[in-house]
Amino acid sequence: MGYATAVGLTDTDLTLSDQISIHFSSNCYPPIPKVMIPVAVAAIDAYWEDDYSRMIPLPDGVEFRDGSTSVSASQAIESLRLDAWCLEE
Repeated sequence: MGYATAVGLTDTDLTLSDQISIHFSSNCYPPIPKVMIPVAVAAIDAYWEDDYSRMIPLPDGVEFRDGSTSVSASQAIESLRLDAWCLEE
C-alpha cells in the first residue's frame, strides 16, 4: 500500500474521482473524507495547467491548518498525498 498503490491506480480505467476515492479510503491513514475528492481533482487539474498557486475552495466546514477556507493546488497535492497523479509519463 502507499505510493506504489497510488501509482498503480493511475494506470486503470477508473475515473480520476474513483481513483482518488480508493486512494483516500485505502491508502491514507486516517482515511481522508470523500468530501475532499473535488479538491483533489481541482488540484491535479491545476498542476497539469501549471497553476500551482491556484486557490481551491474547501468544502463547507473544512479549514486548512491555518484556518483558511481555501488551499493552493500545491498545498492540496502535498497534504492529500497526490504526487502519483502529478508524474510525467
